[in-house]
Parts: sequence; structure tokens; C-alpha cells
Amino acid sequence: MANPGLKRIVERIQDLPTLPTVVTRILKLVHDPESNAADVQMILGRDQSLSTKVMKLVNSAFYGYAGKIKTLHQAVVILGFDTIKSVALSATVFTAFAGGRKNFDRDAFWRHSIATGVAARLLARECRMKEIEESFMCGVIHDIGKVVLDQYAPGDFDRVLAYVQEKNCLIYEAERAVLGSSHAQVGRWLGMKWGLPAEIVDVIFYHHQPANAQRAPKQTAVVHVADILARTRKLGSGGDAKVPPLDPAAWEKLGLDEGRLKGILAVLPDEFAKADLFVQMARG
Repeated sequence: MANPGLKRIVERIQDLPTLPTVVTRILKLVHDPESNAADVQMILGRDQSLSTKVMKLVNSAFYGYAGKIKTLHQAVVILGFDTIKSVALSATVFTAFAGGRKNFDRDAFWRHSIATGVAARLLARECRMKEIEESFMCGVIHDIGKVVLDQYAPGDFDRVLAYVQEKNCLIYEAERAVLGSSHAQVGRWLGMKWGLPAEIVDVIFYHHQPANAQRAPKQTAVVHVADILARTRKLGSGGDAKVPPLDPAAWEKLGLDEGRLKGILAVLPDEFAKADLFVQMARG
């Protein structure tokens, strides 16, 4: 671990939640061409609590299915493997990092994270990408390093938040000044520890520097722009008030004109409202 600031932080983290075996297997199953809906149902069905959460979310207004989805098998067939993967990982993260402290508004944080996911989903669809649901998931967990810092290094994170208030700067600028590391680096560390796919880890690590992404450059660009759209619409808060600069390379990577971007910005609040059940679940 080359970064001494990151090394100092993670060495003090104990009792970090692990990714449930069920979710790990689903993440692998999605990329297995031999797998089918019955396989996903069998694996997910072993975790009754997670299964219940998944069924609630897939039946929410966010997915817009007219009928009632009654079984996990039906959910996979109708909504697809990627949707189930996205929902299962999101629900797991909400459970793993439930609660919060008064110094960091966890509710506002989750609202921002979910709004970023919604914006990423809209952008991916507009760009005709196949990773629409994975983009949503990446948006939801892009700032997961902040929650790790808040929960496992609260003293350090309080100093970061105080620096943000004093300097009126972006939170990643404060993290570098105070900690010598950043939430993106902590998030990558968690993603690797959890065994998340390398592409997802890349998005988490490079969402503020999308031009450096190697494994998933377009998806990283999507989340980078989505983060800015969610901030522009003031949907939740990631712990700072400023809007980070848009990376021109990320904008070019998406190939969208200003009119299409304005269209996404216009519908984002209503689409975010449809994701209210995700917000409620994040609250615990």
C-alpha cells in the first residue's frame, strides 16, 4: 500500500462488514454465460432478509413494471440479471453502513448517492450503453469511502468536515490536505477487500479523475457527470456545498450535446422521487 495516509487509516479499521457470500456469488453468476434465472433464485433465496429487500425494491415505482413481481425467478426474467445484481448490492451496502453520527448527515449522503445513481442510469440510457443498471449501482456506491471514514475513522473525518467548512472547499480537497488520502482511495480499498468486479472498483477510484480510468472509462465518465448533476439539482449532500469541475474529457467521452444533458437535468428530480424506496431502505 503505497499511500501512507491511506495505510494509516485502514490499519485502524476493525470489524469492517464483509460482503455476504450470497452477494459475492450473484456478482460472479451475472458474468457466467451458463447461469440462468433459477440459479440466481436459488442463491438469493438462501438469504431471506436480502431476498425480501430485493423484492420490495424491484416492485417499486423506480423500475416501472406495471404488474406485481411475485417471485425472485420472475424478477430475474422480467428485469434481468444486472438489475438484480444492482439491487442486491445496493441493499447490502445500506445494511452494512446503517446509522450514522450527528457530524455527518448520513441521510443527506444517501440521498446524494442514490440521486447520483439515478442520474447515472439516465445518462447510460441516453448514451445507449448496455451497463445501465450497473451504472446506477456504481452511482449509489461511488462515495462509499466517505461512509467508511465516518464510521471507522470518525475523528479524522470530523477534521476533514471542519476543514471543508473553514475553507469552503470540496471534500476530496480537504481529505488530501488533512489525511493525505481521499474517500476515492478508501472506497477502492473497500471494493478490493470485498472482491467487487475490477470495473466497479475503477469507477469508485476515478470518479473525480475520469480521464485516468482504464477498465471502465465510459462508465466512470457517466458517474463523474452524474455526481455533478445530482449536486447541481441539490439532491442530498456528499458533505460539501461546492460543485466539482466537469472534466472535459468525460463530457467528450459521453458524446452528448447540451440539449440532451438539459433534458436529463429536467427529469432528474422526478426520477429521483421514484427511487424513494431506496432512500427509505438506506435510512434503515
